[in-house]
Amino acid sequence: MNTIINLFEIARWMIAIPLLIISLYFTLTNFRFLLENFRLGLNAGPAPMTIVGGLAGCLGLLILPYMEFADRLAFIWVPLILDLGSLPFYISLLVLTLSRVLGMRLFKNHRDYQAGRNT
Repeated sequence: MNTIINLFEIARWMIAIPLLIISLYFTLTNFRFLLENFRLGLNAGPAPMTIVGGLAGCLGLLILPYMEFADRLAFIWVPLILDLGSLPFYISLLVLTLSRVLGMRLFKNHRDYQAGRNT
């Protein structure tokens, strides 16, 4: 029975480590893209596969047999925050979309108000 538990822990390590390496790769790639965009003055977003790094990091932390499950849950948000293509990208995308929608709506209302006031 003890060998089965050891094999299960080894399997968890063998799955968690590659997931965490994938997460680190995508996090560093998105950070490198951000630096290149600033250096070249481009207005491009993160890597094409944006959320892969954050999700791989979350799964890797959940599978990792190093800590208790509750302790791992406390750190589950870290890969999503560190990977610029995950949570920060989607929050900025949401804010940009809302500001454009509200800005266009406010601008249209202001233009209609000005048109009605001038006539």
